[in-house]
Amino acid sequence: MPINKKYRNKSPQKGEAGFTLMEMVMVIVLASILGIFVFGVLTKCIVAQRDMQVRKEMSDDAVRSMDKVNRELREASVVYSAQPNQLFFKKSITSSTDPNLFVLYIRNPATHTLRRQSDADVTGFPWPFNPTIGNVIATNMKLFSATWGVGSRYTIQMEFESAPGANDGSEWVTYVLPRNL
Repeated sequence: MPINKKYRNKSPQKGEAGFTLMEMVMVIVLASILGIFVFGVLTKCIVAQRDMQVRKEMSDDAVRSMDKVNRELREASVVYSAQPNQLFFKKSITSSTDPNLFVLYIRNPATHTLRRQSDADVTGFPWPFNPTIGNVIATNMKLFSATWGVGSRYTIQMEFESAPGANDGSEWVTYVLPRNL
């Protein structure tokens, strides 16, 4: 029993229970700081994931186009022209998807595309070679070069431009030894 009933602590009334204004302000400030931090981290993660996806797609396209050129060059029986922006050769075999023997890979410097043309006869190609016709094999190609090296080995070099907003491209080099030369 309290000594002085008159000055004892009274239980709070209905409207007096709860938090003080200072406690509410502190909670709001701390929650805002935490929210800004979490938002920044999530934004950076999403941007990085999107950037990696674009790079992976570009890398996959580069590998696919490089593999296609390599596969056909390995089956070449005669290479007529191997130089910057074009590769022209005769295959030793045909396939069900392409019954033509003569193949031309040509890069269009204006559109930065690599195109593939094929024909059953060498006279079927326009002279000089036209880089605007044929099937598009690769886009965003800054450089396409085929050079003859030691021991009938050809060096294929492809350089791709970077994606919009990125500051890095990719460069691919492979060495091909045609089986039938």
